[in-house]
Amino acid sequence: MRCHCLLLAACFAIAPAVAGPPPPWLPRGDLARVLVVRDCNETAGDAMATRLDPPTIYLCPAVVKLARRQRPGIETFFLAHEYGHIALQTADEAAADCWAAHELARTVGGRRAIEAARAFFARRGRQEDSARYGTGIGRAERIAACAEQPAD
Repeated sequence: MRCHCLLLAACFAIAPAVAGPPPPWLPRGDLARVLVVRDCNETAGDAMATRLDPPTIYLCPAVVKLARRQRPGIETFFLAHEYGHIALQTADEAAADCWAAHELARTVGGRRAIEAARAFFARRGRQEDSARYGTGIGRAERIAACAEQPAD
């Protein structure tokens, strides 16, 4: 299933109730035209994955649902992170984390997603050390620090 950002809330099933909390972060400008595709085969077991050419975000609803059960709000961080890859035109995971944390920190309700991501990754501790992401603790600390950076 393919959808554009305008339909993202329905496609991703993160739309709040009418009288509920503020909407999650949504991309602006050129990022709002990025194609979002529900396809677990493209995410390699992750909740989401990005391709830079052409700019496309793939998401796996089943993995997103599992992550959301552990930490409600994490899906918003994951989404902003994937848009960070496209905004920065980079595969660098630390840069995408920082971009997402900085964007979310300036958004109503974004702190919930930042805290969800910090707790989600901190729970992984120091055992999971990957060349792409570092340790869970390191990633949690990076996200928290980036969220505190002043706006441009």
